[in-house]
Amino acid sequence: MKRFSLAENVARIGVSSSKKTIDGEYRTHWHEFYEIEYVLGGSGDYCIDGEICEMREGMLFLMTPLSFHSVNANSCTVYNLMFSERLCRTEYLVRFLLETQSPVLFLEGEERTLIEALLEEITKEQTDETYLSDLLNVLLGKILRKKSTSAERICSLDRGLVYLLAHFREAPSLAEVAAYSGFTPTYFSSLFKKETGTGFREYLDRLRFEHAKKLLTQTEMSVAAVCRESGFSDYPNFIRRFKERFGVSPGELRKR
Repeated sequence: MKRFSLAENVARIGVSSSKKTIDGEYRTHWHEFYEIEYVLGGSGDYCIDGEICEMREGMLFLMTPLSFHSVNANSCTVYNLMFSERLCRTEYLVRFLLETQSPVLFLEGEERTLIEALLEEITKEQTDETYLSDLLNVLLGKILRKKSTSAERICSLDRGLVYLLAHFREAPSLAEVAAYSGFTPTYFSSLFKKETGTGFREYLDRLRFEHAKKLLTQTEMSVAAVCRESGFSDYPNFIRRFKERFGVSPGELRKR
């Protein structure tokens, strides 16, 4: 399964946006960044984490670094927006990453007009980072208002959670995530336990094993490849711990 890297696909400024036509099949893949695709016309199927949705005018698809997705399109014209987490409000990204609802929206009327105007302006503006950040956050805020009206609790740990959810495959250390969050390792460890109810290492392992489980059930990757893609370097240890956690081996889970 192909991985699209941040360095190769997102401009130095942190945003890459274009209006383009996609035609044909794009196999299951994932990104190290966030992506929005908004359909202006055409038809096809979009699959995100096993959920298949028909592509039609006014559909908006949101992918995070946790998403696996594939596309089978028939001359679909779309706005494609790829962006880095550094330009976005942390609370927005946390809500997107922890969102349990469908990552698909259907827009119409004034909502569609506003979203299309924002995407067009972002596509035109490729130099002013501050302006792009403002446009991007208005876009994300509008999408969040459409997805849910409920208030989300924002805590002082959010910056670290965004980093961890985007980089857990790289097995970041507690010290690394603490530094990104602006805390000392000792204080961050205590805060993490208080806010999440679990220790940092346990939380990281849960993310990696759940990712491995998703790879096994939604792709045809070999178990060895799943091990590597989930951030594990010791294959026998991965097999043993996977079976302890889920009660079956990776191979048995796939057969079921």
